[in-house]
Amino acid sequence: MNNFWLVAKHEYRRMVLRRAFVLTTLLIPLGMAAVIGLAILVGESTADKRPLGYIDHTHQLDPTLWQNQPDADVELRPFPDEATAQAALENGDIQAFFVLPATYPNPRQTDLYFMEEPPNGDIWGAFDDFVRLNYTRQLDPALRQQLLDGPAVIVNDLDSGRTFSSASIINIILPFFATFIFFIATMSASGYMIQVVADEKENRTMEIMLTSLSPFQLIGGKTIGLLGVALTQLGIYGLTVVVGLLAAQPFVPMLQTAVIPWAYLLIMALFFLPAFALIAGIMVAIGSIVPNLQQGQQVAGLLNFLFILPIFLLAIIIENPGAPLAVAFTLFPTTAFLTVSLRWGLGSVPLWQLGTSWVILVLTAVFAVWVASRIFRIGMLQYGQPLSWKTAVAALRNS
Repeated sequence: MNNFWLVAKHEYRRMVLRRAFVLTTLLIPLGMAAVIGLAILVGESTADKRPLGYIDHTHQLDPTLWQNQPDADVELRPFPDEATAQAALENGDIQAFFVLPATYPNPRQTDLYFMEEPPNGDIWGAFDDFVRLNYTRQLDPALRQQLLDGPAVIVNDLDSGRTFSSASIINIILPFFATFIFFIATMSASGYMIQVVADEKENRTMEIMLTSLSPFQLIGGKTIGLLGVALTQLGIYGLTVVVGLLAAQPFVPMLQTAVIPWAYLLIMALFFLPAFALIAGIMVAIGSIVPNLQQGQQVAGLLNFLFILPIFLLAIIIENPGAPLAVAFTLFPTTAFLTVSLRWGLGSVPLWQLGTSWVILVLTAVFAVWVASRIFRIGMLQYGQPLSWKTAVAALRNS
């Protein structure tokens, strides 16, 4: 067992200390931070900060009610008549102005005047809140706040006990982010493991290592080391996302009420580890059988399709997360991670499906690593000779 962890430690340090790994790991978060910062900077620089004017012919609007609001970030400026407001608009003192007729709110119609472009949605929303605030000021404060906040729909899933609301919008965003991360991890892991096997087959010192290491310790250690590298990258990317969300929270109201889905993150961690081991085991087996690196990469590209297949059937999963096809993908090892991720964000996954899928995935991953170690050993023993699929299967049967 000590040899197992020595291999894992060596593989982890060898990968993490590579210049390419450091650059890739740091450049992506820095690039994301630069894009987010640039977007915020452009948005702030192009935002119209001028006040919004209004003319109240009903004499019902009290400006102090809006000024006392903690989130009143839009300045509303009253005018006595249209001529004064029109002059301010032409001078560029205001960006637009509303006119409430004396008959308001019967009918509920107002006039808006602007020069070239109408105010954005935030400005419209601020004025709407201002009018609602005045026409509901006689109500109980709690009831008035509910009317201002608008309806909140909460969906309760009786099967899983989960609830869905606007506060859980992050549950929909995270699965697509996890899909992107898993896609990157799949591509990088498959290419690296095949490269490792190709190098080890050509490196005759491997025969010396196998005198003190079992093939399972060697392949398993390399898999754990590579898994540690992937988790290190994911940790850095996750920290970057958290910092980005915290920075964007003041500018995105949706994020201010978002709730972190800890249950989803835990389930994804439980599924990611065996899924990654399964990828590594399959790629090591392929790399041990094919005669050269180029053919190994071609076969790996086809097998990667089995892991990302749910992406191409996303429309079916969105339309009916509990469809028989989605259930089948949940239980199938190579598609389990992405399918569970997408179904969890779009609906609910019964506990029996989660448990069954995870057990199948773990058993398949262990079997794949065992098979990979056996095939790798056979490939080393037959160095210089092509290893056919028939020979590999026969050797596995004898094992």
